[in-house]
Amino acid sequence: MQIESFGTQPLQQVIPSYLYKEYEDDASLQAFVDSFNSLSQGYLDWFNQAPLGLYTSPFITGPLLDWIGRGVYGIRRPVLASQISTRLAGYNANPYNTIAYNAQYYSASQTASIANDDIYKRVLTWHLYRGDGMQFNMQWLKNRISRFINGANGSDWPVLNDPPSIAVSGTIFTVTAYDTIGYEALQSCYANGLLAFPFMYTLQFVTDKFVNNGGVLTLGFPLTYPTSPAGLAPGSVWWNGGVISVVPGVTPDPSAPPLYFIYTFPPQLLALGGGNLPFSNPGPGTGQLWNDGGVVAIA
Repeated sequence: MQIESFGTQPLQQVIPSYLYKEYEDDASLQAFVDSFNSLSQGYLDWFNQAPLGLYTSPFITGPLLDWIGRGVYGIRRPVLASQISTRLAGYNANPYNTIAYNAQYYSASQTASIANDDIYKRVLTWHLYRGDGMQFNMQWLKNRISRFINGANGSDWPVLNDPPSIAVSGTIFTVTAYDTIGYEALQSCYANGLLAFPFMYTLQFVTDKFVNNGGVLTLGFPLTYPTSPAGLAPGSVWWNGGVISVVPGVTPDPSAPPLYFIYTFPPQLLALGGGNLPFSNPGPGTGQLWNDGGVVAIA
């Protein structure tokens, strides 16, 4: 698989090695030459498939990605750190016998982890993508955020398909987007100062995630969810004033894999639809999604 386009195609096959005429009848030597040619072809195929400047290639991973990111582009693999702090103080703010009267307790714990290849490539694309221009504006910001959230392994993304919602108040930009792995990574990278961003502005994040509201699946904002069942295909899901509902008309496939509340993101359910959700409660406490008379419920 060749993932880069060339005006002139590179050499696709090696010039094979061969034995002199007097040694052609030696099976051992012929096997050695055949093996040498096979290995040489493998090296050539790899170089054709993995142009070193194209870090989004699936063949660019691990230490090789580090070498390219740092050596070619000068961007190190990110370290993602998070801190949790606890402060106990104030009269009538904590249960009795928790801390001494008129005392204060403070603790902080921090964790740090090396970003995986996927996040590293998204960070590289944030810094290196030139198609949006270099002038900061609302469209630039929407494109950057949409590409980071949806472009797995730093790949390009048709940004107009899933633009995030951004509200502006003074110098603060509030971004609202679906709860996804990419959006969580964006927040972590921004908090750690890993993304180039104008210093005079500040980003705030609002996560639009599924909520278990008494056994009913709800979503705070519709964003790209339809807000009416009109014109939707049977089995489609839609945002019914916060409640996620299913358009009737599909018989669930019993062989379809189950969907669980803690593992299902809003874009995933929107793409899959609710046609294969079971009509009966699959078991209390399992957390599996099911179709309760047109409303997506949580077992």
